[in-house]
Amino acid sequence: MSLDAAPAYRIRLSKEWDNFLLVVDDESGYSRLVNEDDIPERRVLSVERVAAHPVEATMQRDALDEELFETPYKLLTYTARSEAHAAGLALRDHHEDWALLALDDVFYADENAFPGIAAHFHRGD
Repeated sequence: MSLDAAPAYRIRLSKEWDNFLLVVDDESGYSRLVNEDDIPERRVLSVERVAAHPVEATMQRDALDEELFETPYKLLTYTARSEAHAAGLALRDHHEDWALLALDDVFYADENAFPGIAAHFHRGD
């Protein structure tokens, strides 16, 4: 066997959906926008694939929970195709949350102009 090429049975050309554990920091990073508002940025500090066996997955999550117990970091779970995909989803979700909060202020101020959307944002009020 040549050392220049991996055997065909070891090559994985497609990415499969899998679960990933992400450690994120939502508190220490800030972005300065044009209007001088401070918006917290999410920093993805670590991405790990969840173990395939349920007992190992539970132990993995418990170990991370214990490490993060008294830190400002959060432990999130995402289903993605790769570590980079999971990190991108975490960043996207954080930006969407802040965009909705910004829109909430706009719609709350002018509920009469957007009654349907304002009702969507204030369901719990």
